[in-house]
Amino acid sequence: MRQYHSFSWPIRFTKIVFFIIFSLCLSAGEIFSEEISRPEHEKADRFIENQDYKSALKILLEYEKKKPDDDVLLFKIGFSYFRLEEDQKALTYFEKAIRSNSKEAKYYDYYGATLYFSGKIDEAEKQFLKCIELDPKAQKALSMLGAIYAEKRQPAKAKNYFLKALEIDPEDLRANYSLAGLYFNEGELANSQKYFEICYKLDPENYATVSYLIENLYRQEKFDEAEKYKKRLAHIRNSSQDPRISNLKYFRFDTFPIKEYMIVAQESFSKTGDLYYYYVFSVFDKSGKHLKNINLESSTILKEQGLKYIIGMDNIEEGNSKHSTSNVAYPELPTYFELKSLLAEILEGKINFPYSSSANPKSK
Repeated sequence: MRQYHSFSWPIRFTKIVFFIIFSLCLSAGEIFSEEISRPEHEKADRFIENQDYKSALKILLEYEKKKPDDDVLLFKIGFSYFRLEEDQKALTYFEKAIRSNSKEAKYYDYYGATLYFSGKIDEAEKQFLKCIELDPKAQKALSMLGAIYAEKRQPAKAKNYFLKALEIDPEDLRANYSLAGLYFNEGELANSQKYFEICYKLDPENYATVSYLIENLYRQEKFDEAEKYKKRLAHIRNSSQDPRISNLKYFRFDTFPIKEYMIVAQESFSKTGDLYYYYVFSVFDKSGKHLKNINLESSTILKEQGLKYIIGMDNIEEGNSKHSTSNVAYPELPTYFELKSLLAEILEGKINFPYSSSANPKSK
């Protein structure tokens, strides 16, 4: 069942695009506000309040036969279809409501949202602009315009509308998150951190927020602060009921270039077992092709030799992974700066990997 969502900022060096979705429902206060309430709709209103939109429609569609030009009635029918994800019917009734009363900003707001979900971004933009023309404080429309301009790669306009939305509702999670992402993409890490921290306060159980906070802090070399959030991320993952989160083996914590490559740094949630990877540095070329993983590995055999970690590599060829091991080993955990320096040497071909095997951690 649909709620009022928006998709936010596209990111990253690779061609993967991450979209973070935030829900924004029409509140009961809006549905049953004085200006759109009707005593004869009371039973249907209760069905809408309880999210039983099919039952509400049975009543409202009968009333439409008697009052085909009642804009409030038409809006409620459109809203019910909207929540049922029957976009074409929702569009039809929002259009009817607007024809009956072209001065109600809310009608353009939800007409725009339906167009947005139908993939008609340009048309949605026009309706949201009309909405804020009628009501400059239409917070949802302002926030949705920010989302649209972010999708259109117009970051300045996107930020402007998100900031306007936050003037009205400073706790708009979508606007805060999207601003954090826009600043993150532009390298304005202090501003990005500010808005991610607001998101964290609003929703401390959001995996994506905490993950991006960690990466933001790593890019600023605020490692001690990042460690606090790493613990929080592990807690979220371990307590999550969502298998997409609870089954994660690694979390991303940094991204950086080395020459013509982009490196995505990941750390294991679990650092126990006969064989595990503590860090995985995924190497991508300029086109976003995943070339190899360079790993900081640990095993029982190493520990028997008085060592804890060794550098290994998984070369990816035609979708298959071929594992090899270097002769670079450590008795203790090396620093992050040491590893980044070593990565550059590996990518320059200065480190040999003479030992081949097919052994990978089962969790990999």
